[in-house]
Amino acid sequence: MPPAMDAAANENEVRLRKGTSLNERLVLAGIAAVLCLIALPGLAHLADGNWLGIAALFALLFGCLLLVAALFDRNVVWIITPGEILIGEQRPFGKLHRRSIRDDEISGMRLRKSIGKSVEFTLVIETESGDTLTSPPLPDVTQVQKTTLQVAWLLQLPAPELVENPLDAANPRIRLGKPVSSKRVRAYRALVLLLGCSLSLPFIYALWSGKLSALGIAVWSLGAIMAFLLIRYLYRTSAFWIVHDGAIRFERLSLKGTIETGTFGGDNVERIDVESGGRRGSHYAIAIRLRTGRKIRSPVLVGKDQTRAVRAEIVRRLGLNPPDGR
Repeated sequence: MPPAMDAAANENEVRLRKGTSLNERLVLAGIAAVLCLIALPGLAHLADGNWLGIAALFALLFGCLLLVAALFDRNVVWIITPGEILIGEQRPFGKLHRRSIRDDEISGMRLRKSIGKSVEFTLVIETESGDTLTSPPLPDVTQVQKTTLQVAWLLQLPAPELVENPLDAANPRIRLGKPVSSKRVRAYRALVLLLGCSLSLPFIYALWSGKLSALGIAVWSLGAIMAFLLIRYLYRTSAFWIVHDGAIRFERLSLKGTIETGTFGGDNVERIDVESGGRRGSHYAIAIRLRTGRKIRSPVLVGKDQTRAVRAEIVRRLGLNPPDGR
């Protein structure tokens, strides 16, 4: 089963899925096998207390953990239909375990928001027998309210209390990131000043005393480049978007350390893409290229599926044509 769930097939069914696809398992198992093969020769140094043997042991243990995760991670699917939840669980090479829960066996349902690597919303079902079951994550972070109300209608349950979700399509405005405050501007300027002084003082002293060598100049230049990259990183990640119907208002920290604001509508947009967030492989950003040639990046989002869902909602609100095949 794919790790993310497809949208509801129709109004009378909701499918929630969690698990790892076959391709992802094969990649994980391949990485584990390579780690184990690399680590095995180094175990010969373990008896001598050599650091190479200790490193090989840790690499072998980590490879084994990856292999176990690839082989034994469960795939779970919930199929919610009128009056019933059908739950299926299966491990690779194992039997499919099914369980059916009727709506008259359910004593309550609530929506839960989990914040880890990414923001996830799940349904917590409590049964008359005292069991508490947690569903796989809801599929589309922009459709949490709609999916939750649909599930409540299918199971003939009271609608649960909704959890605050700034990315939900039911909101009049979608908010990405946090507002850029004056405190952040002051902290930004102080960081630039402190970083510049820390990097420059030793080299200024060496230059004044006549001891600045070619190597020192090279290190100084490298430090200046690293400082520039850090400043640019802070500038790119300090952003706040408010998406209305027909327009986006943005705030961001400029390279000069001031708060830059602006608004643009769908007529100004040439293209909307999903790009790497620049920090980790799971971090992404929405990049909007305007007809003037200017590109504006959104705050960082976690997960490609979540980022694509937010992009689709932005495209809808701006009245643009969806990108082909993406």
